[in-house]
Amino acid sequence: MTIRLLLIATLGFSLGACDLIDIPGNGGQFDPADQCGGLAMPISRIQGYSHSSPLLGRDVVIDAVVIGNFAENLGGIFVQDQQQDRDGDLSTSEGMFVALDRAPPQLAVGDVIRAAGLVAEIGQQGETLTSLTALTSFRVCGAAEELPLPAIVEQALLGDESWERYEGMRVSIETPLTVIDQGNLYRRGQLTASLSGRQFSPTEVVLPGEQARLHQAVNTAARIVIDDANLAERPEQLPYLKRWPRVERPLRIGSRISSATGVLDHRQGEYRLYPEAELSIEQAPRTTRPPDVDGDLRVAAFNVLNYFNGDGQGGGFPTDRGAVDSAALKRQQDKLLASLVALNADLYALMELENDGYGETSAIVQLAAALDRKSSRRRDYVALTLESERLGGDDITVGMLYDRKRLSPEGAAAVLDSGAFTIGRPVLLQAFRQLSNDAVFNAGVMHFKSKGGCKDADTLNRDQNDGQGCHNATRVKLAKQLADWLENDLELADPDVLLLGDFNAHALEDPIRLLAQRGFVRIADDDDPSDYTYNYRGQSGSLDHALANQSLREQIEGSAPWHINADELVEADYRLDGRSREARRMYRADPYRSSDHDPLIIGLDLRAEESPE
Repeated sequence: MTIRLLLIATLGFSLGACDLIDIPGNGGQFDPADQCGGLAMPISRIQGYSHSSPLLGRDVVIDAVVIGNFAENLGGIFVQDQQQDRDGDLSTSEGMFVALDRAPPQLAVGDVIRAAGLVAEIGQQGETLTSLTALTSFRVCGAAEELPLPAIVEQALLGDESWERYEGMRVSIETPLTVIDQGNLYRRGQLTASLSGRQFSPTEVVLPGEQARLHQAVNTAARIVIDDANLAERPEQLPYLKRWPRVERPLRIGSRISSATGVLDHRQGEYRLYPEAELSIEQAPRTTRPPDVDGDLRVAAFNVLNYFNGDGQGGGFPTDRGAVDSAALKRQQDKLLASLVALNADLYALMELENDGYGETSAIVQLAAALDRKSSRRRDYVALTLESERLGGDDITVGMLYDRKRLSPEGAAAVLDSGAFTIGRPVLLQAFRQLSNDAVFNAGVMHFKSKGGCKDADTLNRDQNDGQGCHNATRVKLAKQLADWLENDLELADPDVLLLGDFNAHALEDPIRLLAQRGFVRIADDDDPSDYTYNYRGQSGSLDHALANQSLREQIEGSAPWHINADELVEADYRLDGRSREARRMYRADPYRSSDHDPLIIGLDLRAEESPE
């Protein structure tokens, strides 16, 4: 084997006065300037059994094989003990990061290097990468006959230290990976994938508290970030993808990666895999039409993601939320109309509408008129309007659109805007008569306090680490007041009540369970894994719900979400500003990513109240 020596001076390193370095366990001292092949510390000893090295702050010398050269983008290389030097202990990693200001131009994967330096942990406490830093010598000692074999991962991992045992090593994940988040693909070149399939928000499937914490730990242990090994934002290309996503292959959440081999990093609180080759990805299928739901009357609930129309006359931009100009509004409206027309509902309960009243230039009236123009002649859509100038004091509000050929409002709308609702968005309740059979029911639309805004939360509303996020106490208060209002303060035209909206609470969280205890039960199949409407940081869950009281539940024929938004790339939405040329190509005037929430569809067969003899 030809030995290639790289003199220390070539890299600008110089040996200091401390030429002798104590290597624990090697029986003495040696000079790091010795020829290649001298005594060295096994990397597994440096890594140890925990997140932090047992030799932290000590000077060591290593002989190892370069398995990844990322000096240009990450400021260093990854190295691993040669195959014959591995200790056979699966609990300790045999790879690590070597920090270099610059690497020799000829340094390549497969080179054997000898380096002396200081053991350090790069990153925040508990989320660090074991590294060799402050190098005092560095040599290239030839090329290995073969790369170290990768550690094989064949199933979902358990325990919060499972990935740690592979930190800095070549890893081959041979169980199929499921894409669970692609929100940072265009911005940072990252995909988040799971070894355990689609991941659900803990409180979607288990109770808040200890069960939720355990579920979150299992989710975290089973996820891995697929990364382009480049800290720069908005990369021009991704080495692990053959091409950028396109409209016809959108890389939806749920897409499958058959396997992946690469270097495992631990950076910014996440374990990351830098693939050695392009990934083979099976695209998750899209549904081209809403799910079939039985029933004579069709109701849809939809968070329309800040639909603001400026001044309603082509100007007034930018607004506080939503489209930045009239061109963006047109793109947003085209996508929303494609969704609303396809849903083909008799009644739409909408959230995140601009709160600008009910005049001809208001957001809700103009959206209703646009929907009516796009729909068939069998429809006659209008907005449910109120006499007040606004509904609540927030920038956004709730509203309803209905088909006048199918439904007629029965009496005046009721508004709950007192108590806990004075600081949030009011509830809007309206009785409707179905014209074909004279049946009456009450539809309510609401939008509870979000989980965000934690910095403004008081002691009760801070995140309690139970899986429910911030402001849960407020959402519980809203749910209780809503139930009291419906039971005690209203004279309803009919006992049947359907509650629709974005409750900002998952299926098993306190507000939804409280309403169920008060008789308003969630309409859903709790055993159906596709029952979700939102995806947040790689976890799916239902924030949008339809709840019915006992008298109405017997008249519900079915319900389902239409997955056109939660699983889609955010780059497919109407916004183009600040996006790369490749990202802009994802826009189409279709339903996909018309919002960040999936719409819900509910089918009803209403019965008219029997008249007394």
